[in-house]
Amino acid sequence: MSAEALPLQTHRAVSKPPVYQRYGRVLLAYGILIALLLVYQAKSPRFQAREWRSITNSGMTLTIAGMGQTLAVLTGGIDLSVGPMVALSNCIVATAGDKEHPDRGLAIGITLALIVGALGGLLNGLLIAYGRLQPIIVTLATGYIYGGIALRVRPDPGGFVPFERADLLTGLQWGQVPRGLFVLLGLVIFWVLFKRTRICTNIYAIGSNADAAYMSGVNVVRTKIITYTLVGFFASLAGVFLTAQTASGDANAGLIFTLNSIAVVVIGGASLFGGSGTFIGTIAGAYVLALIPSVLYFFEFYRARPLSQDLYKGSILLAAVAVGALGIFRQRNRLDRL
Repeated sequence: MSAEALPLQTHRAVSKPPVYQRYGRVLLAYGILIALLLVYQAKSPRFQAREWRSITNSGMTLTIAGMGQTLAVLTGGIDLSVGPMVALSNCIVATAGDKEHPDRGLAIGITLALIVGALGGLLNGLLIAYGRLQPIIVTLATGYIYGGIALRVRPDPGGFVPFERADLLTGLQWGQVPRGLFVLLGLVIFWVLFKRTRICTNIYAIGSNADAAYMSGVNVVRTKIITYTLVGFFASLAGVFLTAQTASGDANAGLIFTLNSIAVVVIGGASLFGGSGTFIGTIAGAYVLALIPSVLYFFEFYRARPLSQDLYKGSILLAAVAVGALGIFRQRNRLDRL
């Protein structure tokens, strides 16, 4: 082999794959989202600012919870306590409400909910990192604990949330722009900045190969603890937004977010094996999942058979997850042939 050929082959070896290969699954998720939005807009009698607000709010709680679940999945784990923590935070904020001093009660409730969420995530991280236990088992157990505490805090749905304060997150700005979009923009900015940090690099490294990451000097224990603390924090933040959306507290309100937060991560193109994925894709996955029932409602076959509605939603969700996971199966097939 000639010396002149070596630089060219070296360049080819380190060159990045095309954009469609690196971000194909994320682009596919956004393609599905755009298709659903077009159908929704075509079927909706009057598609105006209120409809945009409804769409934004319907997927925001799941988007925020999905942020935390994305971090857990990137490490190769799964957090099944996300839903119960959403419910617990929701109950704390609603129960701390004070009609005589609404702002003070709301501030105390939100602060306490976020602290509880971070501490719950910290507990998960300590058990997983130092106990060397499987994340799915640890978070399943702690999820039952958080759900039980939520029932003690709020045995019956209710509580007090000032509507004018809840409207600051869920209403319209300037009469046209959903305020939830500002929350979404804040999450995107956080993700862009977070991806530049060493802790995010370590999260991806652990998800790709924890042993190799350890040999490279990554503090695996500390990274996992920080990761699950962030998961708990974002779950509690999702509970705060859910409280603003519903203006009440309900210990059972978070149950749906446990499995749905995992589904949106997969729809958004992340690998459940860890080391691959992005929150930008999770956003698309969350709104795809939120829009499916709304779009189906416009079709007669869906409204005419209430008992079959879950069948239709589940079938579409399964198809979306399967399409989003095609890249994972192709990658594994290539590895099997090596």
